[in-house]
Amino acid sequence: MPYDIITGRNESDKTKFGQTGLATIGKSYVTMATATSLSNPLKIDVARSHVILIAGKRGSGKSYTLGVIAEELANLPPETSKNIASLIFDTMGIFWTMKFANEKDNALLSEWNLKTKALPVNVFVPFGKIKDYQARNIPFDNTFALLPSELQAEDWLSIFNLEFTSLPAVLLTRTVTQLHQT
Repeated sequence: MPYDIITGRNESDKTKFGQTGLATIGKSYVTMATATSLSNPLKIDVARSHVILIAGKRGSGKSYTLGVIAEELANLPPETSKNIASLIFDTMGIFWTMKFANEKDNALLSEWNLKTKALPVNVFVPFGKIKDYQARNIPFDNTFALLPSELQAEDWLSIFNLEFTSLPAVLLTRTVTQLHQT
């Protein structure tokens, strides 16, 4: 009998929470001789906060994996989901599609006993890009903007990809620090 492979949950939490607060993200592969098949469900703990890094080369499924996690979070029962907030910075502009049921993958979803459905996501777009999104018929719920004065010196160094000890970084740090003091 296959067992669940659970990441991010210790033994005491397995006892305390049982199957509550778990998100299924796939199944493991098992290879026997020349046959490979899907086996044990892979689940992640969402009952407690975690930092998750999804890394890989271009085209390796990072966005797909993040989409699966986001869908699972959106599909949790209300008593679990009310305690969870997720935020995705969608630099590729693909997650707005979660607002719509994915009809083209019905056959694949049925193999996993899943049904297609629209998910309750709120899409925010940069204030200065409203017309771009409207021209491309991309739905959004609200806009956001950042005031430059809200950024610290370290933020600016990261934005401009500056080494902390470089001359431009030192000048920028001094300038931003002085501006914050006035």
